[in-house]
Amino acid sequence: MEAYPFEAQLLLRMILALLCGAALGYERERHGISAGLRTNLLVCLGSALFMGISKYFYYKTGESLGTITLGLDPSRIGAQIVSGIGFLGAGVIIKDRGAVRGLTTAATLWLNAGVGMALGAGMLLIPLSCTALGLISLTILKHVQKHIHHDTYRVVSVTCHEAEHPLDALLAFFAARQFPVENLSLDKMKEGLSTYRFTIRCNRSCVDMVRCIRDLAEIGFVSKVKVF
Repeated sequence: MEAYPFEAQLLLRMILALLCGAALGYERERHGISAGLRTNLLVCLGSALFMGISKYFYYKTGESLGTITLGLDPSRIGAQIVSGIGFLGAGVIIKDRGAVRGLTTAATLWLNAGVGMALGAGMLLIPLSCTALGLISLTILKHVQKHIHHDTYRVVSVTCHEAEHPLDALLAFFAARQFPVENLSLDKMKEGLSTYRFTIRCNRSCVDMVRCIRDLAEIGFVSKVKVF
């Protein structure tokens, strides 16, 4: 069988994919992320390799093998790459006490796969530009993000003794301190105790929330206060 054409160009694409993956992976590695330099590098390189295989495995459209005609459909392997990276990205997303971490790392893996696929398909300007834009998003925009005002949410669990209209008193307590209640749930009463769960929107410092919880615990009918 004849040698595959353009192997030198394909090798160059693999090297570029390695460099692009390393550039984005280095930024993740600096922040101590488990999916760092090596993971991103291999994702980008592997995507470029699979895309190159998909596109050039049968390097002539309609190449015949005896009486059997072989068609070329490079989109098949490419579609599987996208699905596979979804599973890999899900593995780096962690939910810890109501907070979700790893979304940026998962998105970086997803971008790296796209860059590798574009390089494997023969593109040059688009994947290199996307790598540069990705680095800008991960570095420069991180500092811009610090100056963007955003609300945070805390779940406050309040266990109360039997009292007259405890819910009204608790809602008035949060309203007086300008902590909007976004959601409310009530657990079943047990041994004369009822537990209310308030989802509070906080747009101020944590010091205000700590002071609020301390004042809440001093209310007569409040038995226990937890913050999540």
